[in-house]
Amino acid sequence: MKTWKITVPPQIKIAILLMGISCLYYIAMALGYTLAPVNRAAPAVMSTLITAAVAYLTVKCIKHRKKTPEKPDITYALMPLIAIIFVIGKAAGYDTDGIELYLLPVYAYIMLACGMAMFFACVKSGSMRVWLGIIYSAVIIPMLPVLLLWDFSPKPVAASELSPGGTLLAEVALSDQGIFGSSTLVRVTRQGMDIELPVGVFRKNPEQIYKGGYTEHETMTIAWEDDETLIINGKRYAVD
Repeated sequence: MKTWKITVPPQIKIAILLMGISCLYYIAMALGYTLAPVNRAAPAVMSTLITAAVAYLTVKCIKHRKKTPEKPDITYALMPLIAIIFVIGKAAGYDTDGIELYLLPVYAYIMLACGMAMFFACVKSGSMRVWLGIIYSAVIIPMLPVLLLWDFSPKPVAASELSPGGTLLAEVALSDQGIFGSSTLVRVTRQGMDIELPVGVFRKNPEQIYKGGYTEHETMTIAWEDDETLIINGKRYAVD
């Protein structure tokens, strides 16, 4: 009996890997959630393995680009875009801490570098390399300092107050974004909305209802008038 062997090119494997993970991030964001890992020690290992796999497949793609009979220019041309989508998704739709927090810029740089390396090494169309290269560079270059300097760490909570009905939790959080500014935030999170998955937990994003100076938390007072009204420093704020 004749058996059929399906060979998946490395560039397709990279696209499937990155887009599959990105889907989790963007689905979470679209629903107003953030994906948080169950085990705080595992994410760094998983991210390292994923980054290593992408780097390996990138080298393999470039090494064998001349031996490939077909011309998968479109797939290679989309690699920087796929990397950008993945990096933004991980930065915005993923919540972690620990050592992975400090490695996030490194992971992002490697992903973006791999995407651009495959693009310039494997796309055969000169005009496509020029025009898309300009566009990708215009997007990626400003991302590099932001990824390096932005603080993705969890925001410390200075005070919290549960609503009378127990359905809403108000938190006074400190946001220190380095050169991008620091502030005191008041956020409200609806309780009982988390969704548990084997890979982590989809946590409901808090609603920000107030933003003030970084030291304002030292004298700030918060109190619930009822389940729909939060009083901050004596002023009433409606909560949906």
